[in-house]
Amino acid sequence: MFMIGKMLIVGFVGTGMAMGQSVVAPTAATPAKAWTFDVVSIKRNMSAPGTQKQSYGPTPDGYRMRNLFIEMPILTAYVPQSGGRASYIPARVVGLPDWAMNDAYDIDAKVAEADLADWQNPAKQPVMLRAMLQAMLQDRLKMVVHRGTKEVPVYSLVAGTNGPKLKETNPNEPHPGGFPIPGGGVVVSNVQNGEIFTNWYGVSMATVASWGVLGNAERPVQDKTGLTGRYDIAFEPRQLRTCAPNCGPQDAAPEEDAGSSVFEFVQELGLKLVPATGPVETLVIDHIERPSPN
Repeated sequence: MFMIGKMLIVGFVGTGMAMGQSVVAPTAATPAKAWTFDVVSIKRNMSAPGTQKQSYGPTPDGYRMRNLFIEMPILTAYVPQSGGRASYIPARVVGLPDWAMNDAYDIDAKVAEADLADWQNPAKQPVMLRAMLQAMLQDRLKMVVHRGTKEVPVYSLVAGTNGPKLKETNPNEPHPGGFPIPGGGVVVSNVQNGEIFTNWYGVSMATVASWGVLGNAERPVQDKTGLTGRYDIAFEPRQLRTCAPNCGPQDAAPEEDAGSSVFEFVQELGLKLVPATGPVETLVIDHIERPSPN
């Protein structure tokens, strides 16, 4: 196990999320139809911090988000087209205003009755979800985006000398309380005796390279392991500061040396980081407004 770095997802889970579905990379071809939600409600959530659970993800008849940030549907709606990443990380999204990362919202979106059969098809839903979220963001937030790519110093994540030390996921093993990670997999986090215990289940190496400890590396990390499976990873608990009665990951003591943590983390996984140069794709927000009234 290893100490996890600061990351968006863990910040969400530690406050006690509801179980959500994992957003998995699509296997179906992009549909010709312009998919849109039939009904959408977006409201500012004004509850006091720590008093309401956070959740997001697809439902049997649509999409639901509670007490989270507009950043979340954006990360789900737009995925990189190059570079091998399963999803954008917040640091690779340029031009997001502070309110989109800090103001909590509730979203309730429903799929039209005529589209329910396609929506409930696991092979089609990820593609539909992205298309519908993009349409929602363009309609209600007047959002305009473009992608940019540039060559920058990176780390290549490769197998170590003695090979990877990774536990393959059992797809039949349930993980109650899990929170979906963009790109697939779930994270489960809980507080016990003043410590945060965090586990990732069913994550790809592209997700490992993009999020958590490696997402905080001084350079972008690109997956070059050649590993195509999904894995479970446990992180060492972090001590919490005194924060009763509502402790969360934001109250954990900071890491002393994030740079050393990154290299030690990959070594414990039987991997290593090799300096290189590579393309890094960014999502650039050209225009965005607060959600229009319902």
